[in-house]
Parts: sequence; C-alpha cells; structure tokens
Amino acid sequence: MSLGAMDIFKFLPAGKREANANCKKCGCATCMMFAMKLSKGQAEPSKCPFLPPELAEKLEHNSKIQQKTLTLGNLKIGGETVLYRHEKTFISPTVLVVELDSKNADYKDKLKRILNFEIECIGEKYRIDAVYFKNPLEGDVEKIKQLGIEIIDDNFLSKMRNVDYKSLTQTIDELTKIRKAAIIDRDEKFSDPTCVRLAGHDFLSICLIASALVCKYANMLIFEEFDEALFASLMTLRMNIFTDPQKPLQVESKVYEFNNPDENALVFLTTNFALSYFAVANELSTLKCGSYLVITPSEGMSVLTAWSAQKITADIASKVVNANEILNKVKVKRIIIPGLLSDLKDELQQALPDWEIVVGTTEAYKLPDFIKKLTA
Repeated sequence: MSLGAMDIFKFLPAGKREANANCKKCGCATCMMFAMKLSKGQAEPSKCPFLPPELAEKLEHNSKIQQKTLTLGNLKIGGETVLYRHEKTFISPTVLVVELDSKNADYKDKLKRILNFEIECIGEKYRIDAVYFKNPLEGDVEKIKQLGIEIIDDNFLSKMRNVDYKSLTQTIDELTKIRKAAIIDRDEKFSDPTCVRLAGHDFLSICLIASALVCKYANMLIFEEFDEALFASLMTLRMNIFTDPQKPLQVESKVYEFNNPDENALVFLTTNFALSYFAVANELSTLKCGSYLVITPSEGMSVLTAWSAQKITADIASKVVNANEILNKVKVKRIIIPGLLSDLKDELQQALPDWEIVVGTTEAYKLPDFIKKLTA
C-alpha cells in the first residue's frame, strides 16, 4: 500500500509529539513538509537523523517497483501502480495481439484483413497492436511493420507472466491475485506483466472472456482468430477503461463540417464532450444534406452537466457562433440546439438575434427523423 504524507508524518518527531520535532535538520521547515516530500519521492529518508527504523523499512518497501514496464516499439506494457482505476488511473492499455501462422490455410486472408483493419474512435485511429508471427513469409513482416503494428516473438513473451486460461472465474481469480501481490505486497515474484492466450473458444465466448480480461488485469491478450467487430468493440471498451477519470474526453471547440455544406446547410450546436460530439457527428454524417456542428468550449462536460455548471451559456455559445465566419454563407439562419438546452433557448435568441433558435432532440439518434419533419 502506498504511503501518504500523513502515514509518514505520524512516525516523525512532530507527528509523535516528541523532542526534536520540526528540527529542520532534514532541510525542511517542518516534519509535515518533510513527510510530504518523502511521499512524493522528492527527499531521501536519510536526511532525517531521527527517522525510526520502522518507517525506514516501510519506505524501503514502498520504493520497490510494483509492476515492470516492458517496451516494444511504441507499445508500453505493464507499469501499473493501482488496483482500481478511480484511485489514480490505469497506465498501459491491454495489448491486443493476433497470432498469425503461414502454415494455416487462412493465413493470406487473415493477413489481408489485419492489414486493412482500422477504426476511428474519439478522434483517434486504431489498428491491431501487434502480431505474434509464426513462420512468416518473406516480406509480410515488413508489411505489418509499415502500418505501425509491432511484432511479438517467443523471446518477448518469455519476459511476461503467461497465464494459462482455464475458466473465466479461475483466470480472473489468478490475475487478481497476481495484481494484488504486485501492487499491494510489492512482491517482485509477481511484477512481470501478464499475458493470456485465447484459443479454442467460439466467437461469443471469446467476446465475453476478452471483455472481462481487458477490465480485469490482463496486460496482453493473444487471439488465435481475428474478427473485425470483436477488435473494434474491445478497442472501444479499452479506450474507456484506460483513460484518466479526472480528465474528461473532449474535442476541439470549433465548427465542424459534414457532407460538403453549402448555403442550404443546417447548423447544430453541442458541447465539446467527446461522446456528445461523436454521437451527433455520427448522425450528421448520414444526412443527405450538408451541415455544420458548432462545438462550445465546455471543459469536456456533457450537455446537461455543462448547463448546470454554467459552462455553456448564451454568451459562450454566441461567441463561438459569431467568431466563425464560415457560418455567414448559410442562407437560412437557424441553429438547432440539444433538447436538454431548451431552457437556454430564449437567452440564446437574445444573444443571436439574427438566428432562429430551434430546440432539437434529447437523443442524437433521433436527429434524422427530427430533420425530416423540420425540413418537410
């Protein structure tokens, strides 16, 4: 367990209300300041001449690495420091690997599909992380590497803790025990990142197992089969798990264009919360007409949260609209706002007198039907 400043302070003279409290011999004004520096690794325990052996032992234990970090090209594997994401954040996303063997009948087809696979999620493009090659044909390794996909071999796998899959319950139990031993006990015997190979299961079972292991402590998963839908789903799940919970996902505040908008284009507005943006953007991209999407600077908050926190106001929204000259070419001055901002309509109308403010839907998926009725 990590030692916080208060955990350390209670062992120091000031914390124990003993003589030599706040003596400044460590170079700090108070024992509390020294404790804070120790907790952040910014001071050496030896600087305090009155440091008790019990605390010295705890600090030495606390300095041990919890989980090793392995590097493979641009990939970082392991290096985790907490058991639960809300404590701090998970560091290195679970690496998704496909096994590829030229002796298998489906080798060429699987290779082609891997080379062509790419998804976009929250503004980022993703491919398979790595390929575990067996008997590669000449030139195929280079084709993989040119796309930024790494190559895994047996030598690299020997540096990891390979966990044999038994059942989902048993495997999660084993991975949990390994992670606890590494993170809490700082037992060096369990500090290697973990790898689980998934083979011999039907598609739905693989979906279930892989989803659970992405969430429950597998640093690497190796798949015998490759399925585009499975990997797209796992990458989306992984993206949500391996993000800093204290930093909301957000997109740039500006005006986005869809389907080559012209003077007849529709204009929409929402916050810069990434999930809000992509939910709306997905629907706008399916419309037959062109459109603009005005994104306000709302600190990555969702529509209702931003409105409640005064992060989207009539003043903020009008400044974004007025600052983008691209909207001047729109013939019908009409802005469609989220249904959750209906209470903001009148204020927006006053702030943007040249525009008609229309309250849209509360859910993005309802936009196409709403637009049909609006433009009928």
